Parts: sequence; structure tokens; C-alpha cells
Amino acid sequence: MYTFTEPSEVKLIILYIIQNYGEAIDNGQITDIFMDYEFVDYFTMQAYLDELVETRLVDIDVQDGIRLYFLTGHGQEAYGAYIKKIPVSVREKILTTIRAYKKRERNAADISASYRPINELSYAAELSIRESGFPLLDIRMSVGAKETAQEVCRRFRENPEKTYQALLEILTAEKE
Repeated sequence: MYTFTEPSEVKLIILYIIQNYGEAIDNGQITDIFMDYEFVDYFTMQAYLDELVETRLVDIDVQDGIRLYFLTGHGQEAYGAYIKKIPVSVREKILTTIRAYKKRERNAADISASYRPINELSYAAELSIRESGFPLLDIRMSVGAKETAQEVCRRFRENPEKTYQALLEILTAEKE
């Protein structure tokens, strides 16, 4: 895989993802797509995304409490002027990843399980079940290590109904 060493290259990849996602994109989506290739670590990528917002190449719109990123006019100009600096093979792989990611999102729109770093040593698991867009279950919890977060998400994805039922039973049980 191609290695990016310059901050400008990494920022251009972020612009490329936002532009080619086809709609406003949230931080988790950017992170998931970007981290497929591990061009740089998560914290560096987040710092570059913040810089793109600070320099007004990317703007944020908040909808239902979710921060959605999109390119500003200046961001689109920069994208158009420098896009050819990203090798064609890298652009093609990112586009393939975006298409696959969006397909997975459509297929798994009702069940989601993801994890995010809270800091360098701790992760949070975010689990949800939705039916016709209505949230049946929405849990965010600190789970410790990355491996624990991955396991929590894997088990939830395997049987979200079991998790939902177990929580419902615990929360509605008569006191003994």
C-alpha cells in the first residue's frame, strides 16, 4: 500500500473521502473508511480533520446531534486543484471502500455496533437497534481495551435480539 508522509497528502485523502461519499458524512464514517488503510494513526487523522475545519476547507452541520462534515467552496477548489496528487490506484481503492461501506450501512441500517477510542488506553462501544428509524436500543459504554470493545461489538452483532431481550428482562424484573 502507498505510504503518505506529508500532512497535506493525508488531508487530501480526507477531502477525497468527504467529497466522494456523496452526502454529508459523520466522523465515525470518515474514520471507518480512512482507517481501512491505516495511512496514519487515528489521533493524527482526527487532528488533520480538525485542521481542515479550522482552515474552512471542511464545514460541519449538526443534525439530530450528529456532526456531519462536508466540503466548503474552498474545500472543493482545493480538492479539484490537488486531487491528482493522490495516485489513481489509491483513489480507486478508496472509492471501492466507500461503495462497500455504504452497502454495508444500507444492509445493516437497523443494527449497528462500533467502537471509538476515548483516549490512548480506553475505548467506548456504541450499540444500537433501530426499527423503521425508531431507536429500540441505544447504548454507549466505556469498555476499556480495544480488544474488549471489538468483542462487545462482535457479540452484539451476532445476536442483538438476545442482548435486547436480556436487558429488557433485567430492567423489568420484579424485585425479589
